[in-house]
Amino acid sequence: MELKVEYDDSLPDDLTILRTKSHHSYVDKVSQLFEDPFPSNMIITQEGSSFSPIELNQIHFFFTENKAVYANTESGKQKVQERLYEIESRLPNHFVRISRFEIVNLQWVKRFEYTFGGRIILHLKSDEKLYSTRSYTKKIKNILFRK
Repeated sequence: MELKVEYDDSLPDDLTILRTKSHHSYVDKVSQLFEDPFPSNMIITQEGSSFSPIELNQIHFFFTENKAVYANTESGKQKVQERLYEIESRLPNHFVRISRFEIVNLQWVKRFEYTFGGRIILHLKSDEKLYSTRSYTKKIKNILFRK
């Protein structure tokens, strides 16, 4: 995708127009910047009755287990109150959904391995392995190879 910026002095100061041929996830990200110009780099986790902020760069991946959402970090899994789709909508581009149940931080991936079944194994720096589902393989490849 190519981006072209044009400035138009005739527009009101409080109006920005973004034109595109079709819907794309990049449009959602740009739109989100206008709604929340100071996006948080923190996620709030819960343990019992206490809540703690964690920086996004410390999170290896998000996953669901028994209908609850967790953030996996160096110190283990920590429960998150938000749904996976809610978290995904406000994450930076280096977080990628690899299945219905997992979103991985690409900054923590050591290497990728293709399987004969059309899946991708993500080897994390923490020596954990995550497996993409076939339905997300194409999206992952597009992100990796900037297609």
